[in-house]
Amino acid sequence: MIKVALFGPEEAVNLVKKYDSVIEEIELQPFIYQTTEDMETLITQAVHCDVYLFSGILPYFYTKKILGSFSKPAIYIADNELDVSLTILSVTHHKVAELDRISFDLPDRRNLDIIVNQLQMSPKPVHVLDYSWVKSDSERKFEVEPILKFHYELWQSGKVDLSITSIHAVYDRLVQLNVPCMRMIDAEKTIVDALKKAKSLGELQLAKYSQIAMGHIMLSAKDQDIKNFDQSVVKEVNVLIKKINCTVQPTTDGSIVFYGTKGGIDYLVDNLYLLDDVYKAANEQSVYVHMGVGLGMTIVEAKNHAQIAISFSSKKGCDHSIHIVNEDKVVSNPQKSADHPSILKTEDERIFELAKQLKISVTNVMKMKQFIESRPVNSFTSSDISEYFGITKRSSERMLKKYMECGFLHIIGEEQPFQNGRPRAIYRLDLKYK
Repeated sequence: MIKVALFGPEEAVNLVKKYDSVIEEIELQPFIYQTTEDMETLITQAVHCDVYLFSGILPYFYTKKILGSFSKPAIYIADNELDVSLTILSVTHHKVAELDRISFDLPDRRNLDIIVNQLQMSPKPVHVLDYSWVKSDSERKFEVEPILKFHYELWQSGKVDLSITSIHAVYDRLVQLNVPCMRMIDAEKTIVDALKKAKSLGELQLAKYSQIAMGHIMLSAKDQDIKNFDQSVVKEVNVLIKKINCTVQPTTDGSIVFYGTKGGIDYLVDNLYLLDDVYKAANEQSVYVHMGVGLGMTIVEAKNHAQIAISFSSKKGCDHSIHIVNEDKVVSNPQKSADHPSILKTEDERIFELAKQLKISVTNVMKMKQFIESRPVNSFTSSDISEYFGITKRSSERMLKKYMECGFLHIIGEEQPFQNGRPRAIYRLDLKYK
């Protein structure tokens, strides 16, 4: 069963639960909130679920803003043209009000405009408030009061006979104020499609967590490899491997090999303190722990990736280290937040062509792509590149020069962070692969 955490007001949750029997092998677990501020507490109670499903766009983006990103796949039941069509049909069929005497609020007014224009409806709606910015402006705070005021003032001034809202909190307040109102209708197909998508995401999540993981652990001293491991270190390593639900495979070359699943490795990454006892025992013996983990859909793939990972970790020398190579051949070091993943492959021909044109490696082009996409705005200095790539400022300037010679890099300003010294150029990078 795919466990789906359903977040929403009580009425919305009850509506969605009517359709959970339509989709086989899912289990809806409701988390009801009074206000979106409750989401911060509720999301922590749903960590055992496979997918997060939100009743609407507001709780989804509010929670995403709090968390930064979701630890599980997350979707929301989005208003669409079908919902708008059913709502308008209901209003016109029951002759509740003319469209130009109705105030609407909705996440995207285009859904309303498309229906009205295609059906050549007349009169057309004139009192429409949308909040499409919520999808792109994470800094802006969403407030219910302005939307409530929009509806109430139009009704109070006699300009509208009905208010239609997509927000449960607005509807409740309008009812309290005795304003004729209704909620945007949630079509059965919209809800069922959302449940189907939640199930698919849950299955994909479980498949990812079921990927095979293979790990190598090597112990080394400062000047020589340790052939006979101290039993206290090995004991702590075995305890660690058991905690992440992996199995040790005996070896004859002195290394430690273990097998498990991606779920166990993700648990280790999220709880790196599990390594503390291993490192403590290793420090007492002047031993350094190097761990390399490979993930893959097959044992052969996981084994090959593990060999790549341990080669990265063993280069660290006199330091404890752990590297992970995933199914996409991306190398990461979970212990170093400042380190950025190394991409070892790409199937995008545009990246290959760009690397040839710039005369730099595919890995560096992919890293630059990551760098640009990870920033809120496309502006940076050579120092930003130096810090991100872990290279010297001179090397970063040489790299940027290649982008500039090919016409991809543009100077858009300068800054002078110190009173003395030369100003730094501020760049914008326009990669043509897009």
